[in-house]
Amino acid sequence: MLALRPADAEDTPAIAALHAASWRASYRGILPDDYLDQRAADERLALWRGRFEAPSPPWVRLACWDGEPVGFVCLQPEVAPELGVYLDNLHVLPGQQGRGIGRALMAAAAAEASRIAPGRPLYLWVYERNADACAVYGKLGGEVMERREVDTPAGTRAAALRYSWADPARLIAGKA
Repeated sequence: MLALRPADAEDTPAIAALHAASWRASYRGILPDDYLDQRAADERLALWRGRFEAPSPPWVRLACWDGEPVGFVCLQPEVAPELGVYLDNLHVLPGQQGRGIGRALMAAAAAEASRIAPGRPLYLWVYERNADACAVYGKLGGEVMERREVDTPAGTRAAALRYSWADPARLIAGKA
């Protein structure tokens, strides 16, 4: 059974492991293999430690299936408030997709975005070559608002798309 709960500093290793596993499965051909296989896990652990040790840790929800972490979502509403509420990360473990976990995480993020910033869109960035994620976001009603070349954590460049939901409440109600 799926349960979502607030994440905290004690969840850092699980979140970092989920993050790196998702990247290894989804970002082959986007990020270099040596980065994904050798450095991503340690860098994700350092990133999440820093985030949870910050004076104001981010809003993160952990998805657990029968008590085991299988995905997470993170919001950073003040990254670019002129664009809306930033959905910084949404990851579901490889092999767990198709069970409604991503949709549940997206609905939780949309509910929080609507609560903290009523009337502001929800947006995220996704690598253009991540075709599976782009298809999901399109199916959920996201509109591509912008394309740009971005620096990746691996030190390379890649094309990214900004998807936006003008009315995040539609994601909560499953109307997307």
